[in-house]
Amino acid sequence: MGGGYLLIILILLVVTNGITYGVTSLQSESVSYTKDGKTMNVKQALDDLIVKVDQKSGNFNITLAEQSIVNGKTVDATTYKTIVNGLIDKMVSAMGSTGTMSELTALKSATLTWTSENSTIASVSGTTVTGKSVGHTKIIGTDSTGKKVTVPVNVIAGEYLATKANVGDYVAYDAGDWGGATSEPTAQGKFGGNGVGNRGNSVKCNGYTPNKKGWRVLKKENNQVYLVHAGQPECYYHASGYSDASVKALNNRTQQYMNKYADSAHAMTQPEANALTQSSDLRTTGAHYWLATANGSYSLYYVITGGGIIYDSDGYSRGLRPVVVLKSTVLTTGTGNDQVGNSGAWILA
Repeated sequence: MGGGYLLIILILLVVTNGITYGVTSLQSESVSYTKDGKTMNVKQALDDLIVKVDQKSGNFNITLAEQSIVNGKTVDATTYKTIVNGLIDKMVSAMGSTGTMSELTALKSATLTWTSENSTIASVSGTTVTGKSVGHTKIIGTDSTGKKVTVPVNVIAGEYLATKANVGDYVAYDAGDWGGATSEPTAQGKFGGNGVGNRGNSVKCNGYTPNKKGWRVLKKENNQVYLVHAGQPECYYHASGYSDASVKALNNRTQQYMNKYADSAHAMTQPEANALTQSSDLRTTGAHYWLATANGSYSLYYVITGGGIIYDSDGYSRGLRPVVVLKSTVLTTGTGNDQVGNSGAWILA
């Protein structure tokens, strides 16, 4: 078949007796193709195709484009039938519902029995399709006359986190556990004040305890998700005259919060805090925390309880807010509870 149909949205393949004919979803304007030296408009082309199907076999198989299922999740197979019905409606609209088109209209109203070619990859129970292991298989729906809808299925480990998570969402990121509690620091360049258990928990620094814990989406750039600690996992002591040293210490400290999903890490900066509105609950934590941005050689910027940003050169212990940049390939399997009890957090695959 020379030429070709105009590809528009979804491609439908009609397969019969081992021969595949391509049918596209339709537009109102005329689309032509050439066959055996004869030019046909879209109605003639479709009529020719359906006649071939009708003549070669009373039954036929409609194959959809490949669909994805997250491993461990379920999909209702009737959604596949809905796609087929939509395509049938487009063809009926172009050609009418009489003659050989009755084969398609009959399929539209038919009840399908669904099976899987490989139930170890994707199983079927009634109309519920469940991803069982990563791989490819086919889900097949058959009506009482033998007409079939075939759905190639790709069971994936998860969906890209960057396409699912929004700024402010919680993510079940595990930065590990503390080896034991330490005292709050009282001297320049010292860290401490951490508790026991998971590093997603928050601690009190200089009398202020954050009202949040866990990890949240700070921003997304270039398909990478930036996570920020929702509170503060530990304290840092900065004294006057050590601004550059403190910025370096804060950034170096964040490396311990990286795991296999992380690409890099740093302490939250003044520009990152400024990019959030003062009242944003991503900026306000209920505590004071340092920003890894110096103001001259003496002071560091920090955020106060109300979200304001000021700087200080006096010696104080305040919170550290690590920012972890995740790899662009990080996947999620959906939402659940994170390591510190937040619900609705994105679970990493």
